Amino acid sequence: MWLPHEKVLQPLLVIPDVHDNVIPPLSACLPSPKAVFHCGQHLRECHKQSRVVDTMCATHSLRYFHTAVSDPEPGLPAYVSVGYLDDNLFVECDSDSGRYKPRAQWIKDNVGADYWERGTKRGIAQVQAFGIGMRILMERYNQTGGFHTLQRRSGCEIREDGSIGGSRQLAYDGDDFISFDMNTYTWVAAVKEAEITQRRWNEDTADLQYRKQYTEKGCIEWLRKYQQYGKEALQGREPAAVEVLGKATPDGLTRLSCRVYGFYPRDIAVTWMKNGEMREQETQRGDILPSGDGTYQIQATLEIDPKEGGRYSCLVDHNSLTKPLNVFWGEERAECLSGRGGGEYTEGRGGLGLRPHCPYRKVKLHCLTL
Repeated sequence: MWLPHEKVLQPLLVIPDVHDNVIPPLSACLPSPKAVFHCGQHLRECHKQSRVVDTMCATHSLRYFHTAVSDPEPGLPAYVSVGYLDDNLFVECDSDSGRYKPRAQWIKDNVGADYWERGTKRGIAQVQAFGIGMRILMERYNQTGGFHTLQRRSGCEIREDGSIGGSRQLAYDGDDFISFDMNTYTWVAAVKEAEITQRRWNEDTADLQYRKQYTEKGCIEWLRKYQQYGKEALQGREPAAVEVLGKATPDGLTRLSCRVYGFYPRDIAVTWMKNGEMREQETQRGDILPSGDGTYQIQATLEIDPKEGGRYSCLVDHNSLTKPLNVFWGEERAECLSGRGGGEYTEGRGGLGLRPHCPYRKVKLHCLTL
């Protein structure tokens, strides 16, 4: 769930969120923190990947991610923060610009200059606070130099049943440091170096009460307000494009690959089928990854013995579709751009809303909604 502090990819602990849903580690798509900041889009997209939101349960969330580094350089700010409504980036701030800035048109259209001034003042205070925190932790860990990261993730959510939840967690050098328990409203240390912090923060009863009130009221009020501001933009849907390919393996098998891309929102179900039956256990899925343009992509593979025969298809279910899309694999490459309807092969987008792409020769492709 946190950026690794090393210059190379390292495995991180994956912990559940307030729904017991697994939060994918940011390291899954980031080679290093420096690479992240050198490409700010990657930072934002990978924060997007780690959001706590369950579309199937109609959960809506407001999340803020803060990252500070001990060794800033050109293109690598000492501090960066980003805010997300569900999985939509809408505000950001960094120590280089020193300004709180809009990243979505809907927030820019609905708030005034005083909103950005207040955000800028908070950002300046956060830069100072994270800088002090970094120095304290380096001293506590007996570190005199090197590249280190301090991160915080906080926010709240409204679930389908109307209940609310929240989270506030800090990490140092890619490992959990301390978190706020939303059941007991107390801080809980994750490592022994955080025990002194836990003791001090839990003694501040006024701050504990503030955290409780902010999570249950303040944050939720802002979440509802932002939902109204961005209502039209956030209801957008991007249909999935599906590409099915097959490739022989050295051991005589065939590896079928179903690449689904260009879809939004993030949650999607992709499963291989044989003769109309799901091959759930045999389907190997990659992570759902950001494409860099606000949409997502995923790949699912299935290894088969071509001697066994059978009809294989890739079943895709996404909330941009009225019905699941079933794309069959054959001798030719098959690609279907899903629309709102379904059907077999058709030229262009007429009527059926599909546009198979066959670079070798025209064939009848079965792209059926179920």
